[in-house]
Amino acid sequence: MNFSTLCETLLPQPVQDEVNQINQTYRHPAMEQYWRRLFSPKQWDKGIQLLTQQFGEDPKGLKMLTCQLHCALNTYRQYRQKGIPEEVFWDTMKFIPRFLEWQNTYYGSYTFPWGWWLPRQLSLCEFRLGQLEFERVKTENGPVVSLHIPSDAKLEPQLLRDSVRQMRRLFLHQFPDFYQAPVICDSWMLSPALQELLPEDSRILQFANCFEVQSVDWDSTAVLNWVFPGPKVPYEQLAETTSLQRSMKQYLLEGKKVGWARGVLKGF
Repeated sequence: MNFSTLCETLLPQPVQDEVNQINQTYRHPAMEQYWRRLFSPKQWDKGIQLLTQQFGEDPKGLKMLTCQLHCALNTYRQYRQKGIPEEVFWDTMKFIPRFLEWQNTYYGSYTFPWGWWLPRQLSLCEFRLGQLEFERVKTENGPVVSLHIPSDAKLEPQLLRDSVRQMRRLFLHQFPDFYQAPVICDSWMLSPALQELLPEDSRILQFANCFEVQSVDWDSTAVLNWVFPGPKVPYEQLAETTSLQRSMKQYLLEGKKVGWARGVLKGF
């Protein structure tokens, strides 16, 4: 595996061109005192802060992405050393092209403002297994597995069960402290408000019913970033392309809240 192969596999052509241009002057070994922090969860934020200072102006986030792609080569070597299937590496790193395309579709250009999140994948804390992503998190109450829902995930129960089985199998062999850890999810998709917005046979509701909701932040408006992606606009100007958008827009205009919820997985 080399940098060129990684870029060719993960990046849209316009981004490849810009990253290759940046890479002509970028010197990864000279930045090691900063990027090595990206492999230690307690130092992620500091590492990103220091790298951001070193890079200076980086409006598209592609200097940070260039650095992190070099870091991903080290991640790949760790996968090989641990015997984790190469397919899992590529599925996990497809976070990069997925969000590059997201930015281009909804914000009009290929940018990568997600450098603050990618250390999870680089440090082997988060994996894409089947339809879902699973992140190992150490808390003061012990290890937990944080479940994330990619934008391209299919929510069929059989596929979700298979994802959990893959996670348990991987963690049993590689990270046994997390094998039986509770699986939590923070998402708008767990909000009780969706009971009023979606039909009973909704895949999202079926997904939500697999969790025991522990808390809801009713003041959070983060749902707008996912149901109505793109530049922020007043509620009156929100899109009405999908049935969910139409019903949620009306719901919000009535002064009601969707919020953001946390739940513990009961089982798919």
